[in-house]
Amino acid sequence: MRLGATASLALLVGVATAQADTVRFAHVDGEGDLLNNTYWTWTEVFSSTLSTQTNGKYQLEVFPNGQMGDLESLAEQNVRGSLQMVGGLNAGHIAAYAPIASVLELPYTFPSTAIARTVLNGPFGTSLSDKIAETSGVRILSYLPSAFRNFSSSTKLIKSPADMVGMKMRTQQVPIHVEMVKALGASPTPIAWAELYSALQTGVVDGQENAPYTMLMANLQEVQKYYTLDHHLINMPLITINEEYWQSLPDEDKKAFDYAASEATFAMLGVITAKESQDLTKIRAAGVEVYQPTPAEFQEFVDAAQKPVAELLAKDVGQDIIDQLKAAVAAAQKGE
Repeated sequence: MRLGATASLALLVGVATAQADTVRFAHVDGEGDLLNNTYWTWTEVFSSTLSTQTNGKYQLEVFPNGQMGDLESLAEQNVRGSLQMVGGLNAGHIAAYAPIASVLELPYTFPSTAIARTVLNGPFGTSLSDKIAETSGVRILSYLPSAFRNFSSSTKLIKSPADMVGMKMRTQQVPIHVEMVKALGASPTPIAWAELYSALQTGVVDGQENAPYTMLMANLQEVQKYYTLDHHLINMPLITINEEYWQSLPDEDKKAFDYAASEATFAMLGVITAKESQDLTKIRAAGVEVYQPTPAEFQEFVDAAQKPVAELLAKDVGQDIIDQLKAAVAAAQKGE
């Protein structure tokens, strides 16, 4: 039986309505283990929640394991819009397109992950995301202040900046990170993440800086002997979404994306927080000496690094945004 024109049109509309909109999401982490592959935790929760909230209107297509390139490439694809969403970029990657993002890289700024989450989930974080979107073409959908980054070494225990003098310390290719390591007395050596294990194993560099769960993810405990909990930066990967794509979403769908992102972030950060003491235990079990600086030693790190980095940062982004961040941290500490 042939359908009339009206019936045919209705059928086509029904098919189109049933067709889910694909959201392309890429990251460089693995999949298969919700506890150890934290971005898989994020994407699993986000995908199911978004589908529920929108009655299946959106389908998340995930590209893990660096299938779409390294983080620098993912940032570029996210800006262009060939990838709607990316997980794992940090402020340094975003700063290549919106310098103001570098304010998140000011060392020794956040006293705890809880304070960082309060600040970034509040007015400061929202305002910063808006400013970044205006300049870069990508919007921060979720901040993920997960754990503190710390220095590790294969040559000697680091108790103060004096111990870092002359050391070759791997950094990311982020100017603020390079300046921080330099201010602490070490020689900053940018090396790609994929090459870090072999660089440490062969002595190309003496040490590196990462959070405990990140060290374990790359098995860096196998090629390091010392780990100092100096808490110089919070490991703060970001979930970003292309701004043009975001603005194309209906308001109700934006709310669904926001809600799904908040649920996924809660799940991912919960896993990381629950595992943190276990991660340090695993690092110790691998033969790595874990050291907690005394308050006086910690202040030496702060005094050596914060001022020169802040001066460099102010030249790039202005003193005002630095002052706003510090004020937001102070308010969060007071419980305001």
